[in-house]
Order: sequence, then C-alpha cells, then structure tokens
Amino acid sequence: MVVLPLVWIFTLYGLSGWRSAPRRNRVLSAMWACWAMAVTLGTPAVRRVVDGVIGVASVTNLLVHLLGLVGTAAVLEFVREMTGRAQGRVPRLNLAGLAAGSATLTAVFAVMPRPSGEVDLLTYSQDSLAGYAYWMMLTGYTAIGLAASARICWTHGKYAAPGPARTSLRLMRVAMLVQATYLLHRLIYVTAHHFGWPVPESALVVGTTQILLALGWLLFGLAVIWPALAEYRQKRAAARQADRIAPLWRLLQTVTPGVVLPLPEELRRNNPRLRLYRHVIEIRDSVLALERHLGARHPGAAEAALRAAGVDGDRLAPAVEAVLLRYALEAERAGREEAPDGRPEVRGALDLDAEIRWFAQVAAVIELPVVVAVARSLGAAPGTPVSGAPGDGGGVG
Repeated sequence: MVVLPLVWIFTLYGLSGWRSAPRRNRVLSAMWACWAMAVTLGTPAVRRVVDGVIGVASVTNLLVHLLGLVGTAAVLEFVREMTGRAQGRVPRLNLAGLAAGSATLTAVFAVMPRPSGEVDLLTYSQDSLAGYAYWMMLTGYTAIGLAASARICWTHGKYAAPGPARTSLRLMRVAMLVQATYLLHRLIYVTAHHFGWPVPESALVVGTTQILLALGWLLFGLAVIWPALAEYRQKRAAARQADRIAPLWRLLQTVTPGVVLPLPEELRRNNPRLRLYRHVIEIRDSVLALERHLGARHPGAAEAALRAAGVDGDRLAPAVEAVLLRYALEAERAGREEAPDGRPEVRGALDLDAEIRWFAQVAAVIELPVVVAVARSLGAAPGTPVSGAPGDGGGVG
C-alpha cells in the first residue's frame, strides 16, 4: 500500500498529456497504466474488497493477468513505435493475439478450481489440467510478446547509431532476457507442480519470481527513460553554455540590436539548444558589424598593453579579443569613422563547439577591469600604440 500512491502519481502524470502526446508516449502511458492497475489489484487489501464486491473467488487474479496480457501487447507496440516499424497503427496480428489470449484465459479460468483470494492461485491449481493450461497460456502469450520485442530490439540495435537510442535498445534487450528468465522460472515451477516433481518451498519460489520480475521492470523502465535522460543532460549542457556566452551577447546587442531576431519566450525558456545557437549566430553578426572599427594596429596594441598589465598564457588570446570588441563597441557608440585598414584575420574557421568555447572564454573576461581599461586606452589614443593599461595592474583571473 505504501508504494501505490507513488505508482499512481507517476502513472497519472504520464496520462495527463495523453491527447497532445506522440503515439509512442500514449502507448507507453497505457502500458504503465496497466501495470499500475495490476499492482493495485494485486494488493491484498484491495484484492479482498474486489473479490467480495464481484463475488467470484480469485477474480482479481484473472483481472491482474488480463492486464498483464494488455501490458505485454503494449510493450510490443512500444518497441515497434520506438524502432519505426509501427507506422502509426496496431498490427492485426497483435490485436488478434491479444483478443484470443484474453478470451482463452477467461474461459479456462471459469472451469479451473479457484480458491479464495487469500490462497496462492498458482500453488492451488497445481493438480488441475485447466489450471496448468491457464498458466501455460499466460506465460506462453507473454513469452511470445517478449520474444518478438527482443528480436526487434536486437535487429535495430545492431544498426542504430551510437548514442541514447542504441543504449536504450541494449538495455531493453537485457530487460527482455531477465523477463524471459522469469517466465522460464515460472514455467518450470508450474510444470513441476503439475507433474508432481520435487520443488523448493513456495516462499523461495515466490521470492525468486518477485526479484526477477522487479529487476526486469526496473531495466525496462531504465531503457525507456534513458533517451529522455540523455536529452535532459544535453539541454542542461546547452543551457549552461548559453549562460556562459550570454554576457558577451548582451553587451554586443547594446550597439547592434538589429541582428537579434525575435524568439518566442516559450522557445527561449524550453529550448536551450535553439537559444544557444541563436546566441552564437547573433554574436557572429555583431562582430562582423563592429569589425569596420578595427585596424591592423589594434590587435598588437591590445596584446602589448595586456602583457604589460600581467596577462599572459591561455588567458591572453580571449582577453585581446575582448579588448578589441570593447574598443569597437565604444567606437560604434561614439560614431567614429571606420579604420582605414582592416585587422588581419588570425583565427581560422571554427566548428560550432569550438566557437562556443571561444565565445565563452571571451565572455568570461569581457567585464574585467584590465580589459575595460585597455579598451579605453585604445580609444583615448587611436593613432598610437598602447604600452599598458593606465592605472590598473590587475590580470585576468
């Protein structure tokens, strides 16, 4: 009873966006809903109430097992959706198998000996041919569904690109293997009981069954959420990168607001990768707009002044770029004329990741006092090289 509220909170959360969710998510939510109802009906306190209301001995066992069949069909459908084989529809074979399995299970249940809900149905029906057929039908249907799902995962996993999708398929294959072990364990137990072979104590068998079942579901759940976890990590990484270059982006937009294209607040908040990409593009455009104020002498003058102020090593190149951008920004604000000669191109073409790292390094030093002071020196004496940053001996920290 303790875990039921958590199970239903998770299930209801998945069902909350049913109408707008992709079909894969709807199938997955249906599977979890079946599992939640099965867990609820299998709880002794709930089982006694349901059996008493319906008036059929052990009817909750049948309901739980029918939900298991529906959940198995949903697992197969989810795997087909995830690998692109479903094409938006449930195959007739899956529906026909579910209908036939459910009808057969119900018919056999009607004629098999049934104890009260307080007695283990599996142990009680050991001497009944109908009971044996009942458990064979249940395990057989589930085994076929898991085998089909495992085959699809294996086929597509071999050709999937490295990344979250391949990892998810591999985890799902392991989950199917554990579930197959669970079914084999159950099959051996039922067969041994039916034919009178010696078996371990019921408590040991039930404990092993529960461990295998729980482990299989845990691995399956991990396989399902792995792509979402990877997506979340990517979004968090993009958000952190966007935050790192945001100071540079905001500063440049004070003089080049025209390069910023409208971006809906919802996209800006919920799509950090798009926000990051837009920041990079708009920083590029701002730099291109300000380049006309930079001449051939400015990079050397900025570097000499920064070295004199104690800036060197890996910190020097980003600090030089920050000084040049600050100088060009102030020149644009002051309406100064363009430099007669453009600064030499010293940086080759960068890929997107390298460019983001470079902008982050520049953004980290753009507000430092030594950078501001050197940029102001370039503006104060535009015709002569600068030998140092006046009145500031701080370096880049």
